[in-house]
Amino acid sequence: MKTDNARTLKIDIRALGYDSGTRNRKSGENPAFEGLDYRYMFENSYDAVVVAGKAGNIQACNERALSFFGYVDAAEFDKLTLHALIAGMTDSLLGNVAAVVQERRYMRMQAFAIRKDETFCAVEIVVMGTRKEASDAICYMIRDIQARHHAEQTLLSAFHAMDNTDSSIGIVDLDGKITYANRKMISMLGDGDESRVVGRQLATWFDEEEVIKPMLEAVMKGEKWTTEMKVGEAGGANYLRLSVVPDINEDDQLLGMVISVVDVTDRRRAELAEYQLERDRVMMESLSEACHAIGQPATVLLTSIEVLKDTPNIDAESRRQVEDMCYAAVLDLRQCLKDMNAARMSVKGSMAGGHA
Repeated sequence: MKTDNARTLKIDIRALGYDSGTRNRKSGENPAFEGLDYRYMFENSYDAVVVAGKAGNIQACNERALSFFGYVDAAEFDKLTLHALIAGMTDSLLGNVAAVVQERRYMRMQAFAIRKDETFCAVEIVVMGTRKEASDAICYMIRDIQARHHAEQTLLSAFHAMDNTDSSIGIVDLDGKITYANRKMISMLGDGDESRVVGRQLATWFDEEEVIKPMLEAVMKGEKWTTEMKVGEAGGANYLRLSVVPDINEDDQLLGMVISVVDVTDRRRAELAEYQLERDRVMMESLSEACHAIGQPATVLLTSIEVLKDTPNIDAESRRQVEDMCYAAVLDLRQCLKDMNAARMSVKGSMAGGHA
């Protein structure tokens, strides 16, 4: 039910926890009731106790009610109706309250109290009838739950944020069983079927030795744990990043762990593409250097061979010098080829290490 101030009213109707015989029991039958100051108990019960008629007119209240609602003058407070004190209170709801009380049941409501300064406070209200069945009076026992309401709203906001994040998030107990999974995790691991994820063991998807055991060991020590793993064959492989933190309650007791699973395939593919570009650049530079290194001894060798071919009557000393130049050029070429092969093997080894 919505009020004009968009305040929500929650209602729970339950039977009384005693029968009519108990209701008619006299306090004098138990000596413990003798000498009790019922007036004192009434004045200091709950955060506020208000007695109102079936139409909502205030008939009585305890002292705490005045303080809770921010009133000083009791006469001013008595002129009010419940419509002015409880957001969402309507004549129709008052009629329902009267009907519930008539049936010897009680009503528990969560609503917002309206204070004199027009501020709102989350409250829980227990509504009960009086002992006199013909009485018009109905008792409203009001308890301040603003702190609890704030905590619930914070938890609800956190739940919605976690349930709608792009990361797959789950809660796992110490036996490795998933007790909660957000929408993304259900979609990733169960194709949208919650029953295929919640209640299942992590070992259903992840290797026991490589993932589950080291993960649990870290969590038992109260430490975070992260790894990246490849899923699938080389042609259609995906990469997942698993991050785990211990789930610890307010008493510092380890309950399990919170796991996050993120598909990092796009990032890894981008890294591989960048690595390939860098590798190609290095190879081109190496090839250019190799060509330059080979060029000089190759030129010397070619020129020397041409000299020997074009001058068949060259003297012995000149021939020996030209042959020595050819031999030195061949040695230089052999060394260049060795260096090129070593560079190729180095690049191949770094590629294997980078893609492992």
